[in-house]
Amino acid sequence: MRRHRKELVPLTQINLTSLLDVAFVLLIAFMIVAPALKYGLDLDLPTLKEGAPQLSQDQQNLFTIVVPRPKNGAQEFFMNETPSQLRDIEERLKLQKRQGVKVSVEIQADREVPYETFVHVVAAVRRAGIEAVGLPIEAQTVKNPMESAFPPPPAATPIATPAGK
Repeated sequence: MRRHRKELVPLTQINLTSLLDVAFVLLIAFMIVAPALKYGLDLDLPTLKEGAPQLSQDQQNLFTIVVPRPKNGAQEFFMNETPSQLRDIEERLKLQKRQGVKVSVEIQADREVPYETFVHVVAAVRRAGIEAVGLPIEAQTVKNPMESAFPPPPAATPIATPAGK
């Protein structure tokens, strides 16, 4: 016995419901991820065990900018051990750059220098067009921030059991 079925007719319309569902899910995913992309940091910094490449003191065109802790509310700057103003440091670096000299800068700032002052020094170096900037540290005083945030768990002690059991 033969069953009579309707002949299948091709649909000429596309069902947009599932397509819109996928589009809305992607939109929501991008709305959640976008702020993290804008404000996230992707840093690949060297660790202290590996050692960061240091600017050597015998390098020919190394300028050292020292920012000591402020005295009597006045901030001082020294460039190669000479007292200087920040704008003079910037102009001197620009002059070296214009002369075609490849200049490297090392910024040594005291730990108690306000962050805003440090940012002004870095901005002056950047405005001068210097790309090789070193920030020396004392390796002995640097601690892993994760060690202080999460103290190590107490050592496991074996439980003593009575002899013979």
